[in-house]
Amino acid sequence: MRHVFSALLFLITAPAAFAQTIVAQTASPPPLAQPSAPKFELPIDCKFGENCDVMQFVDHDNSTGWRDYRCGYLSYDTHKGTDFSITSIDLMVHGVNVLAAAPGRVTTVRRGMADVSYRLVGRDVVTRRGLGNVVIIDHGGRWRTVYAHLKKDSIRVAKGQKVKTGQIIAQVGMSGLAEVPHLHFGVLRRNQVIDPFNGADASQPCGATGASLWTPQAHRKIRTKNAFILHAGFSDSTKFNRIALTYGLIFKDDFPFKARNFVFAVDFGGGQKGDEYEIRIIAPGDKILAKAKKTIKKIVSFRFDFVGRKGNGRTWPKGLYKGQFALFRTTNGKRKKILETERQISVR
Repeated sequence: MRHVFSALLFLITAPAAFAQTIVAQTASPPPLAQPSAPKFELPIDCKFGENCDVMQFVDHDNSTGWRDYRCGYLSYDTHKGTDFSITSIDLMVHGVNVLAAAPGRVTTVRRGMADVSYRLVGRDVVTRRGLGNVVIIDHGGRWRTVYAHLKKDSIRVAKGQKVKTGQIIAQVGMSGLAEVPHLHFGVLRRNQVIDPFNGADASQPCGATGASLWTPQAHRKIRTKNAFILHAGFSDSTKFNRIALTYGLIFKDDFPFKARNFVFAVDFGGGQKGDEYEIRIIAPGDKILAKAKKTIKKIVSFRFDFVGRKGNGRTWPKGLYKGQFALFRTTNGKRKKILETERQISVR
């Protein structure tokens, strides 16, 4: 079984072209899921739009680019599952349960990896264990589900154990090749990646039609977006970065009136080439303290940016400050706001 585990993990994490060659040598599954395919409940216990979001989908682009099943860009090259993000590391520490999406038997368990952004330790250190702490469940009929990036010491099942739909198997973490706390949920048939949103395998182009593998109950709960906010907050550092924002190294309620600098940062996903976004800090009296307007020239999975003012020994006027972000998209000549967020903080 150790050899089966190694082969399965390799197929999930190997470069796309190499993995496709191996799959082609083993089996040629139908392009769309068969009627006998299992139906899946949600693999995560959270409330969409409040403390979690669908962050990324299966990649349906066989080139070096990426497209999700709707032909959007919420994916990345060769992504082999659905990523459910949660709002903060604090929430991860508190605990968000990962659930068995369907009944089956546990075939693989890997534990022991720390919950830390791979950018802090380097990609090379964790690449061979990119899924981090992981559980794999066999549902029969050569169907399997993968639950990855699980929190250290949270796995509650053992290899060979039977599980029921909705049974807690672990908690959401940030182990392996992860930058933010999230659950990677993968669906496999004969080791071929299947997209649960339309039942199509990953080799099928975006827009392929087929039967969803989610139950009606899961459908009602899931909320998918074209763009989303990962994190946003205030800092007094001009060298503030994505990792610091992810780890919550921000001022949350009060801001020092003698702070070195006044910075508002945002990390967001779903931006497309040609989209425009605006970031600004509004001081008491609706005065603009800092602002920036930019156009996205290259599609990336996530985009981090900030605006601010240097203190230079000054004191910041007391009162309520607002950090605001808005993302705009022009379609058929009409400019529309598709994403926005606001954070508030007081200087006392």
